[in-house]
Amino acid sequence: MTVLLAFTGSVAFGSADFLGGAVSRRASGLWVAAYGQSLALVFSVPVVLIVGWNRLTAADAGWSLASGAAGAVGLGIFYPAMARGLISVVAPVTAVVGASIPVAYGFVRGERPGAVSVVGIAIALAAVAIVSISPGEGGEISLAPIAASAAAGVCFGSAVVLFARASAASGLWPVTLSRSTSSLGLVLLAVALSGRRPAGSRLVLRAVVVIGLLETAGNALLVRALQLGPVSIASVLVSLYPVTAVLLATLVLGETLSPIRRSGVALALVAVVLISAH
Repeated sequence: MTVLLAFTGSVAFGSADFLGGAVSRRASGLWVAAYGQSLALVFSVPVVLIVGWNRLTAADAGWSLASGAAGAVGLGIFYPAMARGLISVVAPVTAVVGASIPVAYGFVRGERPGAVSVVGIAIALAAVAIVSISPGEGGEISLAPIAASAAAGVCFGSAVVLFARASAASGLWPVTLSRSTSSLGLVLLAVALSGRRPAGSRLVLRAVVVIGLLETAGNALLVRALQLGPVSIASVLVSLYPVTAVLLATLVLGETLSPIRRSGVALALVAVVLISAH
């Protein structure tokens, strides 16, 4: 069940990230992320009430709020990075970095990754290097989106670890609580960095409604997967979301990559799979 929940969550996150990255080319990425997270907060409330919970402690609330704050910073970096660079490059780099954080967390807690996971981490580092330095068919991609992708990955991986600290008795309250801090944080970032000019076209507004729904579904599936199975398995399987984002970017936007960079993206996806074998 953990594998199914986590993988389905990755499809939801990948679809949301593709849509967010695409819409961020028409409007401020920070405002797109802020809108999406605010709607996810609204959508998550009825889900929490329907699923129910046994007990919500102060510690559960604290970890959830901290997770939302980390996620807000990550999204604030991630969406603008996708707007500046190829989605099919930014998403995998973010994923391999984010997938490695829970593995490191498990190592500190006494878990020891197997040989396959170690190979996966090594491949992930090689993939990031290949994607970063090789030219694309449309010209060079600047270092800034790659660096931003790695930073976003650190934030997302940290958010997953914080999510995992909340107890299963809290039900899906971690989703709602984390969305409260992520939406607030992103609104503040958007106002501070982008000004009071939220994107208001009908196309953008329709897109952020879908993003909010997908984010709610992805986070609910992730929390349940973390509650039912090992953190190292659930978190890195969720990190398969670039598969969906890359496929959508290729099919919908017609993005193309040089053969070398395609190999780097492929290695990134293989690395996530290998890390999940831990």
